[in-house]
Amino acid sequence: MPANITTPTITLKEFLDRYPWQKTETGSTRPQNFLWKFSLPEAVADLWPFLIDTSTFNKLLALPRMTYVEKDGRLFGSSVNAGILSEWEEVPWEWEYHKGLNNARIYSKGFATYVRSRYLLVPNGNATDFYVYFGWVPRTWWARLLLKVAMPRLRKDYERALKKITEAIHTRRDFESRQRAIYAETAPEEKPVDAEHEARLEALVKRAVEAGGNSEDLHALAKHIVEAPEEELTRLKPKMLARQLSRPLEQVLKTSLYATHAGILALSWDVTCPHCRGVRKSVGSLGDLPQEERCDVCDINFSTSEIGNLEVIFQVNPEIRKVEKKFFCAAEPATKRHIYLQRRVLPQTTVELNTDFDNGEYRARVIGDNRYTQISVGAGSEKKLALKTGLPQLSTAPQPDFVFANETPAPLTLVIERKDEDNDALRPAEIFGLQTFRDLFGSQTLAEGLKIELGTQNILFTDIVGSTALYLKSGDGEAFTAVRRHFQRTYEVIRRNNGAVVKTIGDSAMVAFADALQCIRAAVELQREFNGDPATGAVLLRVSIHSGPCLAVNLNNGIDYFGNTVNFAAKLQQMAGAREIAYSAEFAQDKRVAEYLRAERLQPELKPFSATWTSAPLQIPVVRIA
Repeated sequence: MPANITTPTITLKEFLDRYPWQKTETGSTRPQNFLWKFSLPEAVADLWPFLIDTSTFNKLLALPRMTYVEKDGRLFGSSVNAGILSEWEEVPWEWEYHKGLNNARIYSKGFATYVRSRYLLVPNGNATDFYVYFGWVPRTWWARLLLKVAMPRLRKDYERALKKITEAIHTRRDFESRQRAIYAETAPEEKPVDAEHEARLEALVKRAVEAGGNSEDLHALAKHIVEAPEEELTRLKPKMLARQLSRPLEQVLKTSLYATHAGILALSWDVTCPHCRGVRKSVGSLGDLPQEERCDVCDINFSTSEIGNLEVIFQVNPEIRKVEKKFFCAAEPATKRHIYLQRRVLPQTTVELNTDFDNGEYRARVIGDNRYTQISVGAGSEKKLALKTGLPQLSTAPQPDFVFANETPAPLTLVIERKDEDNDALRPAEIFGLQTFRDLFGSQTLAEGLKIELGTQNILFTDIVGSTALYLKSGDGEAFTAVRRHFQRTYEVIRRNNGAVVKTIGDSAMVAFADALQCIRAAVELQREFNGDPATGAVLLRVSIHSGPCLAVNLNNGIDYFGNTVNFAAKLQQMAGAREIAYSAEFAQDKRVAEYLRAERLQPELKPFSATWTSAPLQIPVVRIA
């Protein structure tokens, strides 16, 4: 459906009264102002994610490519338009969720000395009135004349680009398919991978299959590398890739690891800022990770060991396909989708913020200040509240209004962000817990002294029951062979259930699982695997399990798990005999554990366990596999 241009409901005079120029921006030059209104048939919520992605939008507008460099927390850009070089400093963006966004540039070279832009989205029933404003301070008289010709053309380009966005929204149901349709509109006509590089890719796929990778999955990945738009390949995030390939995450992870081992992909450990979530450092080896990093933009130092500050991604080998991150705008709101409001507030100024926030958990902060105010939207009845950083929890009515006062002598940038986790980020624990990673990348070790928080893990210990008697009865050679076969079978069971053997100690194994259901399945499968008659030399096992937070550390030239969770899982070994599984109350909190045991007709028996930290004995469930 076409985007219709009509006479603006908000006049240019009204707009400039609301957003006046500052003398520091214009100097003695009279600015040129342009305001357009586009009546769009789609709702604000559907349009918002595409309008804030100003880099892709500018690409749709056929604007020239831009380059950006960050220096001391400030962003500097450059581009060439009509053969003329422009260079500028990007003023930090401001935006309000579902309402609008604005930015400005201070130019050192080019047509202008200062340019500002603003998008406003005004609901109109189920449709949207979309206002686009540009304000220019021309550098020369001929630049002023050029703008009179160029800006009407840009308005037509907006009409054309908005038509493509509304068509994508109208014809596709979910955001990712709509986004892909828009990417396709700007894809180059030439094939991104030629026949020579495709042949090289096919040879590497064959190598990955020979190493143990799944042929069908690897060919699906190779097809994606050849055909996907560049925007999807600059940082291959496995969880997004799993959706794009319509395959389970564990399957995609294993495929990506085999592809990395073969040279198709490269593994990257990215340090991300806990505030803006921007990548501050990327390293190819865990040993190169720093213990602390800094984000100059947010003006904070932070530890790399915390759960949310490390992300695992993959990158395409440039010898297969050269993928370059291309900018057509800084697009701050699109790169910080968890931030719902960012507003610069002048000294000794009070602002009122009318939000469109959904019910949920938010937090407010000022850039450069580590204090937060937690906000529960929808949990209270008050619609309008005073907001200060460092306050205790605030509870508000839906779509609250906030009053924020900057009582300091300097400008402050207020940020309100959704507390949701980045669900598309792959954390180290999710890859450490895969046996494929340990098989293929066992040489990866953490930097000296670095401890990485892994969050909750399910730790399983196995131990051969009566191993001393086995050695005495069978002799060293035969017993050693039996123990080695036992480890081979143990690894197979763990691999099938998406766990990882962290280490072996004598005839015992320590195993980690991210998922409790896969952990209990593996435990039962192990006991059924080793359920023979010990009189014939069969190996019998005891198994213990505990769940809780763990740290990853560097020990014995490998990635080891450390903490009370590991210690308690090991202590529970004494509660289990041959063919038995003992597990903690913490592990049993996952309801799927009990459901699985009932389905398998396995009834746990409670046994008392004396712990040094409590006077009353703990009741430990123990399951026996007949």
